[in-house]
Amino acid sequence: MSSSTRHHTTPAAQPDRQDAGPATAQISDQELTQLVRNGDTEAFAELFNRHRGAAIRLATMHANDAYAAQDFVAEAFVRVLQALKSGGGPSASFRSYLLRVLRNLVTESARSTGRQVSVPDVGVYEEEYAAPAGNEALKKYDQGLAWEALSSLSERWRTILWYTIVHSQQPAAIADVMGISPNSVAALSYRAKEGLRQAYLAVHLNQKNYSVHCSYYVGRLAAYSRGRLGKYGSEEMTLHLKECDICSILYREINELNQLLPA
Repeated sequence: MSSSTRHHTTPAAQPDRQDAGPATAQISDQELTQLVRNGDTEAFAELFNRHRGAAIRLATMHANDAYAAQDFVAEAFVRVLQALKSGGGPSASFRSYLLRVLRNLVTESARSTGRQVSVPDVGVYEEEYAAPAGNEALKKYDQGLAWEALSSLSERWRTILWYTIVHSQQPAAIADVMGISPNSVAALSYRAKEGLRQAYLAVHLNQKNYSVHCSYYVGRLAAYSRGRLGKYGSEEMTLHLKECDICSILYREINELNQLLPA
C-alpha cells in the first residue's frame, strides 16, 4: 500500500456523519460522483464523510489492527477518486463500489503476505432475504447496505450466519463446530438473522438526511419497524412520529423496505 495515502486516514472512532456544507448535503451520491468527475473536490469530501464509517467497519473485520484498517480505507478512497477523475468509477451505488474496492485491497494484501483471509461475497446474504419472499426488487437492492449491516454484527452472529446461510449446514453439524447444543444453534441463528435484518434497515436510514434532534429516534426506527423496541420505546416512538413529519416519512420508507424482508 502506498505511503502517500496515509495522511488520508481517519480514526475508527469518528462517526459516519459530519455536518456537510449546504451545497452538497442535499445532493444524491450519483450526483456527487458526477460532480467529482467534473473536478469538484468538495463533492468527494461529502462522499468521504458519508461512507467512511461503513468502510472502516468492513476493514476492521479483516485488518490486523486499527491502523491497517485505516490505511485500507484511505487507499480505497484514493482508488475510487482516481477512477472518477479518469471518467470511470461507480455508475450506480457509490458505497457498493467503494466496499468492492476495499474488499479487493484486503484480498491483495493477504495474498502478498501469504495470509489466508476470507472476505465473503455479500450476495449470499442478500439471497437469504430475497429467496423466501421471491422478491426480485430485494435481490437487486444495494449490496453496500448488506456489507455494512453484516460488518456491524458481532463475530459470533457473523459466524452463525456464515454456517447457516452460506454453507446451509444443519444445527446438529454447527453444534459440533461451535461447541453448543443444536437448540442453542437454532436460537442463536434466529437472533443473528433478526439482528441482520434490523442492521440492514438501520444502515439504509443512515444514508438519509435528518436533524440532530431526530437522531435518537432515527436510530431506533429499525427496531420499531420490526416490533422489537419494547412497550415504552414503542409508545415514545409513536408519539414522536405523530409530531415529526421527517421521521414519519422515514418510517414509511423503512416500513416499505421491511415488507420485503421475511418475518
